[in-house]
Amino acid sequence: MSQAAEFKDKGNQAFKAGKYQDAVKWYSQAIQVDPRNETLYSNRAATYSALDKHPEALADAEKCIQLKPEWVKGHFRQGVALFKMGKYDLATASYKKSLEIDPNNEDIQNKFNEARALMKKQADNMAPNRIRDPEECKKIGNTQFKEGKYEEAIGWYSRAIELTESNPTDETAVYFTNRAACHAQGHSFKQVISDTSQALAINPKNTKAYLRRAMACEALEKWQKAVDDYKKVMELEPGAQAATEGYRRAQKYAREL
Repeated sequence: MSQAAEFKDKGNQAFKAGKYQDAVKWYSQAIQVDPRNETLYSNRAATYSALDKHPEALADAEKCIQLKPEWVKGHFRQGVALFKMGKYDLATASYKKSLEIDPNNEDIQNKFNEARALMKKQADNMAPNRIRDPEECKKIGNTQFKEGKYEEAIGWYSRAIELTESNPTDETAVYFTNRAACHAQGHSFKQVISDTSQALAINPKNTKAYLRRAMACEALEKWQKAVDDYKKVMELEPGAQAATEGYRRAQKYAREL
């Protein structure tokens, strides 16, 4: 038996006995000998979780994923740590990845369902102005959009815009485009055009913004503007079926004017 395997075995015995501090010590010694063994990081992550040391567990899970990306345990350990840290949206994503690797694992499915339910509850009870991370705002907005809560989603995307508009990036354009999708659900087509135009001012290659603006122009019977935007989508993304169909439709009405 190698020295790393010997240390790992002692760590396993300590873990089973509930001696988690000892288990951490043995797994750490094994890692020093064999630092590219993903199982050692997975085992130590489980031990840190048992000690309620969730940031440490997360770090080990991420190292495990780095060493073996398609191994289910790394993503599972990551999900457990994130869940315990109250980061339910990220935990949901980790469990989802675990299920992609092991789709018939009932335990992971149950944990995924629990994390997703708490993610939705957390989003419902959270105020946008309390969040300082625009990407977090976008994720919550996406969750609300999928739930059909378009007004709530608008609030989250608006917060993401507010946090980035002083130094806008391509992501800011995405926030405008996502908010436009919410306005489209409420048939607020002038607001769709406003948001997509602001998105395109930031990123002129945002095909979703052109497509959503074209559809809004159609709804307002601004046929030539719709033709121009559909044509732009076709130039940027050849073969886009929605743009091709929209272009033909809008062009037909534009010619009749």
